[in-house]
Amino acid sequence: MTKDSQIAKADNNVSFLTDASAFEHTWRVASSFSKSKMVPAHFQNKPEDCMVALMMAQQLEVNPILALQNLQVIHGRVGFSSSFAIALANDRGNFKEPINWTVEGTGESLVVTAHAILRTGKQVSVPVSMATARKEGWTKNPKYNTMPEQMLRYRSATWLIRLHCPEVLLGMQASDEIEDVQPTVQVGGSPVDKINAKVKEKINITEEANRLEDTNKKLENVITDSVDEAEEDDPDPFN
Repeated sequence: MTKDSQIAKADNNVSFLTDASAFEHTWRVASSFSKSKMVPAHFQNKPEDCMVALMMAQQLEVNPILALQNLQVIHGRVGFSSSFAIALANDRGNFKEPINWTVEGTGESLVVTAHAILRTGKQVSVPVSMATARKEGWTKNPKYNTMPEQMLRYRSATWLIRLHCPEVLLGMQASDEIEDVQPTVQVGGSPVDKINAKVKEKINITEEANRLEDTNKKLENVITDSVDEAEEDDPDPFN
């Protein structure tokens, strides 16, 4: 993707926040999605969160329904499921063939390596071992005890994507990566809280503007009706 197209995508999101009609349309769509039982529970009855997800879907150029189904909030941070990140990287044509893995050893000696071939023909790989998982503290996540090979597959693949085609996720982390890291205390709220606060502020301003517009229209109608009635009672008040 060229630099110009990246700028164009950014401009689209800017217009989303500055164009009142585009904002209101997206808010109506987000509100509708939030009422559906087919979206994940953490998006139900939360139109502000749905709206943030729609913004991310627009930036990543993915189907909004897929974004809602695969976006997760963990430790106050937003990330895509690892399986979706892998599917996205495979689908975007960054690799000549889908990512594949080799598995060596078992138990504490388990090593899983993700392999891919770049469009240039260069072969790349990223190994991740249980020893690394324990050293980094990822094994506090119980899934490393119940499904270690699958977790290492996810880790090695998301690392490979981040190293060789970071533009696929635009710097976002996979949910498994976020889950493996202990949360830190953030002063002034998490990034998601701050985004939601901005969205709510914009929504409140828009709703207040709509209410004022409706009130003005009603006042204009009352004044018009009063003038019409006065003219009917006394067509020429100066004579």
